[in-house]
Amino acid sequence: MKQERVLFLFLAVMMAWCLPAEAKTTLRIGQDITVEQGQRVDNAVAVGGQITISGLVEKNVLAIGGSVVLTNNAVVRGNVIVMGGVVARGSGALVFGDITEINSSTLSDAFSSAIRGELSGWSLILDVISLCFFAIILIIALFMTLLIPGALTVVSDTIREHKAKSFFWGFLTTLLIVPFFMLLAISIVGIFLIPAAFAALLLAAIIGFIAFGALVGRFIVSRIFRSAGKSLARETLIGLSLLWLLGWAPFYIGIIIKIVSITCGLGGLVLALSHRRIHHQHSAALPPPPVNP
Repeated sequence: MKQERVLFLFLAVMMAWCLPAEAKTTLRIGQDITVEQGQRVDNAVAVGGQITISGLVEKNVLAIGGSVVLTNNAVVRGNVIVMGGVVARGSGALVFGDITEINSSTLSDAFSSAIRGELSGWSLILDVISLCFFAIILIIALFMTLLIPGALTVVSDTIREHKAKSFFWGFLTTLLIVPFFMLLAISIVGIFLIPAAFAALLLAAIIGFIAFGALVGRFIVSRIFRSAGKSLARETLIGLSLLWLLGWAPFYIGIIIKIVSITCGLGGLVLALSHRRIHHQHSAALPPPPVNP
């Protein structure tokens, strides 16, 4: 489906500019991009800026919150995707892939199609919701790598050292969700605690998924890009992007990958918290050091 290809390409470009390779990927946030005539880049990605192409783009052009201008001399060998803008194309511009616009007009058409019961409209709406949710996860991941990198590393290391246990505890936690909420629902106080419990559970699943993504990204960088320096933010973005890409695999493979990732991440978080509690209890039980006279 076309919308799924768009999301797949979007995430692939996200991974491309995260990887520490020597590809000529041009990324700007809050600034415009101009590829002059005679200039060549692999990818052009702008967030909150306009992209003007007069040269050659070997792969893809992605603009989020901006428009794309393809002059008469522009050549794009891949796809052109615009989210929140439009594509202005000159008569001589060459685009070998697809040109996709996602803006208020296309969303309005999608809502109209959904109201008429057409699957294409619902597909685009669900894909946009999925993409927005992934963007929220990326934002949370960036904040975690900047504010609490130690905690994120602890959970990732726990998953790496206890893979089977992480999956088991994640699976067990998942099985206990329904009985836990049923117990809350039988009391007046518990009913008021249900929203907070649900929010805590959702946050725990997101944090675990991010930690699992950081672990996957660390593995990729250490095995494929050994000369690159360590960067928790880069590793996390690479791992999350790869997991989200694999989540679109057909024949239920993508769904299985997502389930395993979330389950292991949730279990790793539970294990990390339990190990921390045991460590604190053990430290408190130790006798104080002798005082020299």
